[in-house]
Amino acid sequence: MRAMRAIRAREIIIHPRRPPVDDGAVVFDAGRVLASGAAGEVLRGFAGPVEDLGPVTVTPGLINAHVHLELSHVAGNTTGGQGFTAWVRSLLTNSLVKLSQLALDKAIAQIQASGTVAVIDITSRNTAQVAAALDAANIGGLLAVEFFGFANAGALRWPVDLDELSGPARERVAAAGHALYSTHPETLAAAKAWCTRHGRPFSMHLAEHPDETEQMLTGKGEFARLLRKAGVLPEDWAPPGCRPVAYADRLGLLDENTLAVHCVQLDPGDIATLAARGASVCLCPRSNEYIAVGRAPWQALDSAGVPLCLGTDGLSSNQDLSLWNEAAALLRAPGGPGFFQVLEWMTLNPARLLGAQRLYGTLEPGAVAGYSIVPDGAIRAA
Repeated sequence: MRAMRAIRAREIIIHPRRPPVDDGAVVFDAGRVLASGAAGEVLRGFAGPVEDLGPVTVTPGLINAHVHLELSHVAGNTTGGQGFTAWVRSLLTNSLVKLSQLALDKAIAQIQASGTVAVIDITSRNTAQVAAALDAANIGGLLAVEFFGFANAGALRWPVDLDELSGPARERVAAAGHALYSTHPETLAAAKAWCTRHGRPFSMHLAEHPDETEQMLTGKGEFARLLRKAGVLPEDWAPPGCRPVAYADRLGLLDENTLAVHCVQLDPGDIATLAARGASVCLCPRSNEYIAVGRAPWQALDSAGVPLCLGTDGLSSNQDLSLWNEAAALLRAPGGPGFFQVLEWMTLNPARLLGAQRLYGTLEPGAVAGYSIVPDGAIRAA
């Protein structure tokens, strides 16, 4: 454990909903924030080392609310810009079973470089390997074990490598669903029920692309044919005849502990349903752009009161895992959100979803000893 230390900077955002502190300082001790505020007060009588970060803005450590670290070795080997079906076809040409440790370490280094202190990682095959790498990097958060397929309906067959996890690491595990089009509805319901019993968030991809909507409404389309050919979707599968959000709601998957990821293909009724159920939505704008599936209606979601988070997705559909680069994609867009608004999506909102508001999201005393520095290229607006 590192000894007591402090940082000082021109500006420190201790809490995303409060004014920044000019010439601020934060003291860390035993892996937690001991004190934070104006440097003249916080450092009075402090005898430990002080790292002066200079003319920068410091924020609380960030939370990446959706990332696929076990796909890190696929970087640069998928087809972008041609839609979801083309992207899936290219993804399936890669080996998805064995994860390169070197690729994983490089991916985690990217996460650390952006000042990310916690993640919601989607895993299904290499949970223990990912957990060990995150622990080594002192990155917290959730290991969301994703259930996939239509066989063994309702049965949660956990990866065998979960037996390798220590007690504390097992407390970071949650059940997750892949998507409505790729996971049996009874299995999705069982995963959601498991999360409810254990008090952990439930995550699933939802309304990401037009092909998903077509499949749910009609059972037809190029994507549905691909899933049947690959043996994922049974030949006798019948479409629910409604939009994805409506179907997820029918299955009881949406509530205040649900994280719906992507949510690009929404109509006003979908947004109203998400808001009424209290579900959170994770935006992944650069992944959506890479695959060419559209843009999530963040303005309408935000106006409806839907809590928003931000994720990078994986290197199979993104250039890097920097949350600041993800934020910039929104901040630089015409009519984009404000800086502090997006900062909440990377701190307070995912911390609440994780039930870890005392550990993450701020630089208040008791929080985890991590922080982020706003890059020079990021848009900073009052």
